[in-house]
Amino acid sequence: MTLLHQPSTIIGDRYRIVAPLGQGGFGTTYEAEDLTNYKRVALKAISLRYLENWKGLELFEREAKILAKLNYHAIPKYLDYFYIDTADDRHFYLIQELLGGQSFSELVKKGWYPSQGEIKEIAFQILDILEYLHQLNPAVIHRDIKPQNLIINSKGIVFLVDFGAVKDVYRNTLSYGETFVGTFGYMPPEQFQGQAFCASDLYSLGATLLFLLTHRSPADLPQQRLKIDFRGSVQISQHFADWLEKMLEPAVEDRFQSVEEAIDALRRKQSISSSLSGSIIPQRQQPAGSRIIFTKNYQRLVAEIPPCGLNGNNLLLAVLILSVLKLIFVLKLGTILTVCSTLFLLELWIILLVLLGLLFDIAGEIYLEINRYTFKIEWQLFGLSLGQITGRTVDLKVVEVDSSVNFLGQKTITCAIWEGVQQHKFGSKLTKVEKRWLVEELRDFLGLI
Repeated sequence: MTLLHQPSTIIGDRYRIVAPLGQGGFGTTYEAEDLTNYKRVALKAISLRYLENWKGLELFEREAKILAKLNYHAIPKYLDYFYIDTADDRHFYLIQELLGGQSFSELVKKGWYPSQGEIKEIAFQILDILEYLHQLNPAVIHRDIKPQNLIINSKGIVFLVDFGAVKDVYRNTLSYGETFVGTFGYMPPEQFQGQAFCASDLYSLGATLLFLLTHRSPADLPQQRLKIDFRGSVQISQHFADWLEKMLEPAVEDRFQSVEEAIDALRRKQSISSSLSGSIIPQRQQPAGSRIIFTKNYQRLVAEIPPCGLNGNNLLLAVLILSVLKLIFVLKLGTILTVCSTLFLLELWIILLVLLGLLFDIAGEIYLEINRYTFKIEWQLFGLSLGQITGRTVDLKVVEVDSSVNFLGQKTITCAIWEGVQQHKFGSKLTKVEKRWLVEELRDFLGLI
């Protein structure tokens, strides 16, 4: 397919094309630069002129619709969606967060042979992503999990990309033309028949793990009665082989029926035929009056810390800051030279930072999530992300209540997590009781996993 755009082309007066990243059946993905903030993004483009029929556009629009609803650290963030008309065509664009890293397919081509332990860790990460997708209402079924759609970065965090085949309702899954939604070798039999279930993604995950073990497409391995006969091609433990075989059962009813069941069987090394023994674990009594939204099970801990809202303390501080700001302008607006001086700009910058901090105290939210392999802390204001920290759970060593003095000389007490030698602080506006409770819950969970 001919490239729609060349490097340096500017799209919609905002996105400058840097280089193509890859081409699919009906579209091209580019690395681009957002000229409003100079951040790199992934720009996916399709042309109405080059589409064979309307099905391609339907899938593209569905991908944008679903991505706009997702909020998970291991799925690239949706940023924008729009179209532009030209004299003889209409181009559609989907803008997403640009990931660093390489796909499993690229790494295997370079000779990467992960160990059984590494593959299990990868399996847990992907299962965590699927657990998030499948628990949505309605459940989101990816339908195209394969080595090309899984990216691993330098920290070992796995991302799931390309939601062009995604399905958010139980309906026909056949794609346009003579092509199925999915990829041969990684598709379960039911997708050839126009059906997809949550267990369909488990089959595709099993096939992907098999590719990492063998460096061969599952379609190239021998079969017996429609089942992939892989045991003679791998050297793995009996339990892992049994688990993988159940993931790859051709009949959907013979597979694990949920992500939770697959996780539990892999983690506990129990009999593969046994059922899930319950995913809710005991937790400490949440302090009375606390508005933290908190959930915890054997796979994941999530804490959503709401804003503290407007109160007497921050209202008085806001009035004082605005008064000082007004006084500075009155005193220094005498000459343009003074206004533009470095000292004045520095004073103004400090005041604006304090105002932003005050605004966050009033309306900002904090989202904390930890699973067996990765963690995420995100600060949000009015639904917009102000910043986030992600990393590997194995690197979290200490959780504590931290006391320090900020640049204004004020003593601040926060919750703190140590990632190696880096300390991540949050929750300064929580009560002392809430901070102690949340820290203890985090310690319990990290000790459990």
